[in-house]
Amino acid sequence: MAASEVIMPKRRKTNQDEERCYPDSPDGLLVTASKNRAFAARFIGEYRLVKQEVGGGKRSKT
Repeated sequence: MAASEVIMPKRRKTNQDEERCYPDSPDGLLVTASKNRAFAARFIGEYRLVKQEVGGGKRSKT
């Protein structure tokens, strides 16, 4: 190697992207529902019934 040669260091790609911030992690129930269809169906059914009760509709309890 001659004295006039300059050794260039390898260029390293630096990751300077901003970190992504997610507002809040989903509820545990939502995560479970997303992974278990049977649970999701029951969860949605119960949610709709509760929503009807809050809206003024009456539900007969059996």
